Amino acid sequence: MDIDSLKAFLAITETGSFTAAGQQVGRTQSAVSQQIKKLEAEIGRPVFDRSSGAVRLTQEGRRLLGPARDVLNAHDRAREAFALTSGAGRVALGMSEIFLTPILRRLLPEIRKLETEVELSLWTEATPELIGGLRDSGLDLALLAGDALGMPESVPLFAREAVWIGPEVVDLHDADPLPIIKWGEGSDYARTIQGALEQAGRRYRVAMSTKSFGGMMAAARAGIGIAAGLAENAEAGLRVLGREAGMPPLRTLSVSLARRPEARSKAVRDVERMIVDLFADGTA
Repeated sequence: MDIDSLKAFLAITETGSFTAAGQQVGRTQSAVSQQIKKLEAEIGRPVFDRSSGAVRLTQEGRRLLGPARDVLNAHDRAREAFALTSGAGRVALGMSEIFLTPILRRLLPEIRKLETEVELSLWTEATPELIGGLRDSGLDLALLAGDALGMPESVPLFAREAVWIGPEVVDLHDADPLPIIKWGEGSDYARTIQGALEQAGRRYRVAMSTKSFGGMMAAARAGIGIAAGLAENAEAGLRVLGREAGMPPLRTLSVSLARRPEARSKAVRDVERMIVDLFADGTA
């Protein structure tokens, strides 16, 4: 029997809903329905009775419940054993470029201390792409800015205040309209900075739009415009612009750590636990 179909089956029995099960296993409701159809085709009988509106196990579904748990437990033990005996565990970790400097400064020294050898694969993407990576099994763990969007295996980590960042030697903050650098069209980042300026009644123009945070900082350094980020992003040639420069406050960025439900190897669990412990004080 297909492992993913059995996972969907158990998720439905635990949540009582195809929709909630989809959120638990990181799949759409239609994908979960297809997995159950595949399972029922293999068994030859329905495993759920949906005639009353509620989702209930049929007699065949109740018979399948114990074996399904046994199969998944055996599958998890086999994966865990492989992770332990292989001598190394690959962990795909994703985060926005905006957090690379503060996060990696604390994270990388701790990885060397783990008992399990870890091969870290680092993704730098915006939050929607990171969520897609978790759901498509490309990522094991991801630091998500803003709402975790229903990711079932997520825990709040910290909150940081975003700041305006401009060139060190040019007073762009005095310009009218203010030249700004956006991170992607229609992104939550773009809405945040534009919303802050509009609420403050500040005129602005978009001087540059890019999906590269490094490109944004390079453009700000070159005097193209003003961007937003964390204070640590204001490296050589850049400076933080606050109220004294006439810039309106930006909202606080909340960050959560999300794990793909199927990612249960010792290496993933060790890195997950290490990240949670590192930021237990709510700061980064």
